[in-house]
Amino acid sequence: MSQTLQPGSAITSVADRRQLALDRIDELTTDADARAARAWRNYYALQILTVALAAITPCLIFLAKDNPNNEILNWLQLFFPALAAVSAGASHIFRWREDGVRCTQLAESIRSEVWKYETRTAGYRPDQSDDQALDQLVTHVDVFNLQSVSRWASAALTETAASAPQASPARAESS
Repeated sequence: MSQTLQPGSAITSVADRRQLALDRIDELTTDADARAARAWRNYYALQILTVALAAITPCLIFLAKDNPNNEILNWLQLFFPALAAVSAGASHIFRWREDGVRCTQLAESIRSEVWKYETRTAGYRPDQSDDQALDQLVTHVDVFNLQSVSRWASAALTETAASAPQASPARAESS
């Protein structure tokens, strides 16, 4: 059962806080896994489409050479490479491979942190109170999530800045 924190209310028991944290962690990992799967599926589909269209092109050229009066073959030998270029460009523009890596890394980092929390290893000492360990888990998971969002934003802004036209400095003309 998923709990939600209402504005102005505070959950004080460790068990309720733990359940709220684990529900949020489950939501984050499920979402990251779904986004990673979608990104990888889109990436591989476009890669396969690009290769297939590029592989068909020489066949069409060969067929068009043997049938110079066939307008459909003449048209197709131009159309398929254009589609391959669009497919390759879309794969680059949408950065599905990078999104797949980023989302997979986020989900696995969160799972690893939960595993360390549950086994009380690697920073989650057995002598730590449950409250302290839970605080540490929530903080680490939040940092992972915010770092992932930051990497996504940086990549998006870098791409936007790289594609923006560069202003050239004004030059004084000499007579």
